[in-house]
Amino acid sequence: MFWAAFQNSAQFCVAAKRLYVHEDIYDAVRDEMVAYAQTVKVGDGSQQGTDLGPIQNRMQYEKVKDLLADTRRIGANIVAGGEAGEGPGYFIPVTIVDNPPDDSRVVTEEAFGPVLPLLKFSDVDDVIARANSTEYGLAASVWSKDTAAALRIAERIEAGTVWINEVHVFGPHIAFGGHKQSGMGVENALDGLAEYTNPQTITVKDLA
Repeated sequence: MFWAAFQNSAQFCVAAKRLYVHEDIYDAVRDEMVAYAQTVKVGDGSQQGTDLGPIQNRMQYEKVKDLLADTRRIGANIVAGGEAGEGPGYFIPVTIVDNPPDDSRVVTEEAFGPVLPLLKFSDVDDVIARANSTEYGLAASVWSKDTAAALRIAERIEAGTVWINEVHVFGPHIAFGGHKQSGMGVENALDGLAEYTNPQTITVKDLA
């Protein structure tokens, strides 16, 4: 899940924006992600060993910095990153926030930068409601050794695509579209091809 969130410094539409982790494994998952984050090098992509580059433009860089400042202001526990890099360039380190409030900006807003809140849950119905409590609905993923249980959860997630035990799987035969404020229409598969058709409906009532 690390790279599902931080690939390309999270600057793509289906980057994982929130990660809900069951309380039984929450601490272990958090600690492993933080430890891995320390190994990731953010910097000039032309330099050997760089894993992640900068935010693409100054406006978005300032938005991410403001989000980080708000996260610190509310006293949320930032366990990795959290401060913009010094020197030239729009560099933001991999930032992980430890179980912030559900109504905090870092949870409700789309950072479009390398900032990920980890959120603890205990009840499946509750976490589904929390996951759906957003105006967005492009994509999500569910991870579990119990595939049948994961499928039942996936069917209740309000997103156009839900991956189970994988992420970012695309193809010309796989329909891709969003729910809610994540867009209208579908691309790929037969659903996407239907956009290029011109259907005609004829109804007939025989008067003979």
